[in-house]
Amino acid sequence: MAAAVPEQEQTPWEIWIKDFFLTWINRFSFFLAHHLTRPILPLYLVSFGASSTVIGAVMAVFTITATATRIPVGLLIDRIGRKPFLIAGVALFAVGNFGYLWAPGILLMLPFRMLHGVGWSGCTTAVATLAADIAPPKRRGELIGYAAMASSLGGAIGPVAGFALLQRFDFSGVFFGAAALLFVSLILAAFVKEPEHGPRNNHRQRWIDLLVIPETLLPAVAVAFLSFGHGGILTFLPIHALKLGLENPGLWFGLYALCLLLSRPVAGPLSDRISRRAVIIPGLILNLLGIGILALAASPAWLMAAAVVGGFGTGAAQPALMTVAVDQTSPQRRGQSMAQYQCFYDLGIGLGSLTLGAFLDLVDQNFSLMYAATAVVALIGLWIYWKRS
Repeated sequence: MAAAVPEQEQTPWEIWIKDFFLTWINRFSFFLAHHLTRPILPLYLVSFGASSTVIGAVMAVFTITATATRIPVGLLIDRIGRKPFLIAGVALFAVGNFGYLWAPGILLMLPFRMLHGVGWSGCTTAVATLAADIAPPKRRGELIGYAAMASSLGGAIGPVAGFALLQRFDFSGVFFGAAALLFVSLILAAFVKEPEHGPRNNHRQRWIDLLVIPETLLPAVAVAFLSFGHGGILTFLPIHALKLGLENPGLWFGLYALCLLLSRPVAGPLSDRISRRAVIIPGLILNLLGIGILALAASPAWLMAAAVVGGFGTGAAQPALMTVAVDQTSPQRRGQSMAQYQCFYDLGIGLGSLTLGAFLDLVDQNFSLMYAATAVVALIGLWIYWKRS
């Protein structure tokens, strides 16, 4: 594993804590908007008569678009700056959100799904890079974990609130609720202060350097195997949960995200004091166990048990993997490194959503077999990181 890139200490905490908190609130706002609509969209597509294959494909359009734009966005973030892409990303996200409501059919939703993906690529890459810029190196694992708590808290509240809005105001209430949150995020983005991080990365690079940062490729590949299962779970668990008698599937996502949230204050400092690997490996193992419980689940209680185990596992592994990617790249290429990491994360979700949707149709909607296939993929990812790290 490559040595960490040396970096000067940041400004005193009285200065950086304000910027870090403002970035945290901004991140929370658009992640909450995302998780408000994310578990509702498969049910929205069902209302149009979509099959599992079509649902998986439509959901995958978002992640494939985000994946395809991550690397160019990361390069431009390093050259132009973080803040413009944060603002533009949230704005495009908002346009895509309204498009779902206005589109009269599944086919016409696809352009808005693509706009959502481009916007998501911009705002999430920019805000992750800002958090890494602001965090002092000696507390990086801890603070990246705290920054990721904004995502987890949005994931905890969003699905529960989304299903509550659905039950009271139908689908339009969900989309308008997300739009209000995106408006808040857009306003906050205007006040985010981008820290200085040396000269822009404007020098000529080899074409391969524009596509890959080799020293941070391992954590990116590992997170792709981790997120593959998330693609299937995020897309099809609401349908599976309803079949097992869980009236509000948002409760599952809320508990899962709450466990993510609770794991961060413990896992982050441990990764700073012991090692990143000491947190990543147990986290990947817990994620695998959570998927295994889903494969065996026959009641809502077992679903919730899987949410607890998988939530703690992902909550430990995911930010620690991101911290490895930050540790081993310079501030001038940090945007590209974050883009590469999140590109692989998106790629895992997109492939999981697409292939597991087709697999479900192939096995006649047998969710246990789908989760078993997901567990095999997670096991391969665990083995690769174990051997290579």
